[in-house]
Amino acid sequence: MSMTMLRRSASSTDRSRLSLMTAVFAVFLVTGAALSALPLHIHDSLGFGPFIVGLATGAQFAASLLSRLWSGSVSDRHGPKRAVSAGLVMATLAGLLYLLSLLAVRSPALSVAVLLAGRALLGGAESFIMTGAQSWCLTLAGPGNAGKMIAWIGTAMFVALAIGSPPRQFPL
Repeated sequence: MSMTMLRRSASSTDRSRLSLMTAVFAVFLVTGAALSALPLHIHDSLGFGPFIVGLATGAQFAASLLSRLWSGSVSDRHGPKRAVSAGLVMATLAGLLYLLSLLAVRSPALSVAVLLAGRALLGGAESFIMTGAQSWCLTLAGPGNAGKMIAWIGTAMFVALAIGSPPRQFPL
């Protein structure tokens, strides 16, 4: 194998890893942004109390946990590309549900119900994107670089959560 072919292969792997990190970053940036705005919207705009705020916040994380095994099966059976692609489609649909919930603010119960569906869908999207991206990176990098690949994907996730959730000023 020539050096040119090795360079092309490494460059292709780097681009693929960067694309996967970007997908993970994007979905968790949205998650982080929603984490700070969601409680205020549900409480102040829609008029619901702490239980509904907690339900809406937790729906995403519950759906993420419940869909992990399913996303792993899809990634194993059909390949990580299909899992990531499915996750991106689900995240897009979740975003549309978020927007739809804003159109229904005059009917708070309908608005929060649509928002709950969007939160659940985004939780599933997280599972598919994270599981697929990690599997894909591990395939690209091989077993000798597994820890490094998982660290890169995890870094993209936590940086996005940190950037997406701007600090809020709350009256004391």
